[in-house]
Formats: sequence, C-alpha cells, structure tokens
Amino acid sequence: MPPAPPAGGGRGGRGAGSGGRSGRFALPALPLLRSRGVVIGAVAAAVLLVVGGGTAFAMDQRITLSVDGERSTVHTYGATVQDVLDSAGVTLGEHDVVAPSLDTELDRGDNVLVRSGRPLTLTVDGKSKKHWVTALTVGEALQQIGRNPDSLKLSVSSDKAIPESGLEVEATAARRVVILRDRVRIETATTAETVAQVLEDNGIDLGEHDKVKPKRDAEPTDGMVIEVTELLTEPKTEEVPIEAEVEERENPDLPAGEEKVVQKPKDGVKKVTTAMIMKEGVKTEYVVKEEVVKKPVKGITEIGTKEEAATVDTSAEASSLNWAALAECESGGDPTAVNPAGYYGLYQFSMSTWQSAGGSGNPAEAPASEQTMRAQKLYDMVNGNWQSQWPECGVHLFD
Repeated sequence: MPPAPPAGGGRGGRGAGSGGRSGRFALPALPLLRSRGVVIGAVAAAVLLVVGGGTAFAMDQRITLSVDGERSTVHTYGATVQDVLDSAGVTLGEHDVVAPSLDTELDRGDNVLVRSGRPLTLTVDGKSKKHWVTALTVGEALQQIGRNPDSLKLSVSSDKAIPESGLEVEATAARRVVILRDRVRIETATTAETVAQVLEDNGIDLGEHDKVKPKRDAEPTDGMVIEVTELLTEPKTEEVPIEAEVEERENPDLPAGEEKVVQKPKDGVKKVTTAMIMKEGVKTEYVVKEEVVKKPVKGITEIGTKEEAATVDTSAEASSLNWAALAECESGGDPTAVNPAGYYGLYQFSMSTWQSAGGSGNPAEAPASEQTMRAQKLYDMVNGNWQSQWPECGVHLFD
C-alpha cells in the first residue's frame, strides 16, 4: 500500500486550504477583445501514476475549468493556469480572455475561467460598428461595450446567446423628449414608436378630447417637446367669418389720390372648435381646431399716382410777360435767326403770322423792338393762346 501523502500537500506545504483560500477566483471585469480563436480540445484524462508511493499522488492538482460556461475537472501535475490549459488541450485565441492570468500558481480546488472572443455587429439608428466581446449574451455584451441595454430597442432579446461565429443586432437609440402638461414638466428617454406610447409609458392617460401636440401617432424624435392640454369641457364648434384682405396697387394712369376698385373683397368662413382649459390656474378658452370652410377672396383697389400738369396763368397783360425768355428759347436771342423750315427772327415768325400782326418784309430784318411788339400783338390776337403759336417754348413767357 503506498504511503500517505505529506500533510502539507505536494507544493511547499501549500494545500487546498492553506492561506485561507476558498478554492475559487472572483471573475474580474473582462476586457473588450477584437477577434476570437479559442480552440478547445477534449479535456485530457487525468492519469494518476503511483510511482514512488504518495509523492506522485500529492503532486496531482484537481482544478475546475469553465470554458464559455461549460465546466469540467482537470487533473494536472502543473502549477500554473497555463499548465491547466495545456493539460485540457485549450489554446487561447487572440481575443480570448482567461482568469486568473496564465502565470498564476494554482492550488487544488481552484477555478479557471475561459471566455472566447466573439464578434458583435451592432447597428444603432442605421450606423453599424463591429465589436469583439467575451460576453455570452447580448445584454452582457452591450454592458461590456458601454451601452445600456435599457436605452436601446433591440431587434433580439437581451438574453439571446451570442454564438462563437458572432451575431448582428439592430437597435434604435432612446430619444430624449420633454412632456409638458399644464405646469408639470417631465423629461424622459424613450424607444416608443409613437407619441401616444410615450405618454402611456409615463403614466399619462389621455381623455377623448385632450389636445396633444405633435399628433398622437407621430414618431418621437430626439429633443421633441410633447404638449398635452387637458380639456375641462366638451368642445363646441361655431362658424366664424374670415375677413378678406384688400390689396392696394398704384396706377400711374389714374390722377393722384383717385381710387378704382378692380376686385371686391369677399369674406370667407371657418369652423372653430373651442373648449375650456386650465392655464396657470385660470380657466381659459382654448382653440382645439380650426377648419376653413370657405376661403376669402382678396380685394384689389388701384390708387392713382398721376400728377396733373401745371396750369399757367395766361390772364396777364402781354407786355408783362417774359419775352426775353421766349426769344432765348426760340432763337437763342438772335433777331436775325433764320430757320430753313420757314421761321424767322427772335420769335421765329412764319411769314403769314408776321404779316397778320401787321409786319412787312422779312421778320429777321426788322429791329428787335419791332419783333417784340409784333409778338405781343400776335399774343393778344389769339387771346393768350400761346400754345398755338409757340407750343414748345411759350411756357417760358411765365418764367
């Protein structure tokens, strides 16, 4: 019969109970990994060699190994975590994690935990990103990458297992909205699909006629303000006239200040639904809805802008008029001026008008004083109708 093993165990006197160790390792926070590659071989069968009596028995370590949640017992003669993995045929991939660390020395009854790295592609509001995680479920994985599962509406359950081949998950991020109801303000985050669902989730029961803005079936957006108005009375509807506008347009062909109606205005009609609400502690009439029944027709009025021509006082005596100004305009003040069209002198007489005023010969050869006298006589002959004789320059008589 082989001798019993030494009382202190086979490794420097450290037994399973030495140093107050419980035989288990607390699982540390697992780091986020970027790829996976765990190759798990069959757990090697422990072989107990009874060679040299109790010494061989004392060196045997019985370790509990958990790989992705599957537990097994490994018998090994090694001293570290790496020895246990080698004995079990477990090869760590680039993105796998093990606890405790590979160089940790173990005692009989200790635990070793291995988690495989696996890809999780998360698409939030249409934007995708690939993560490497060691979590076994979607909910745990989201926490590993710093996302709160409660702030996302997921395409799968948060309890869904992530296979070693990976998983693609679509999500909608919670929108932050503000609910205003009378004097109450509620700030909340929601993944609801409608405004009505947001209100229900926050314990707000809507009455049949309560006013909600935006509409109850609207999709919540980030930063949205939802206003709820509670109606105290049943809504009532009445028709109200819509006063037509009148457009004023300038008309340069109408005398200044004169108005012309081009199109008469016609009032419209709208249905207005009202009810009483409580606003800042006071009952107030509130417009629930407006509906245009008949559109108003705009009126058009033209306003004249045409200025009247200046009137000239022609009642003055001929001798008191500005004949020098008329001569300057007609002939440049030259008594000998001749126009090939048949006009002569200071005032550009025609031969017939010169003769009708008592003149003889060529007007351009007569003295300037005579020409002025004949022009004044002509003015009196036409009763001051200077336009008939000097249509362009006659106005200068009154300068």
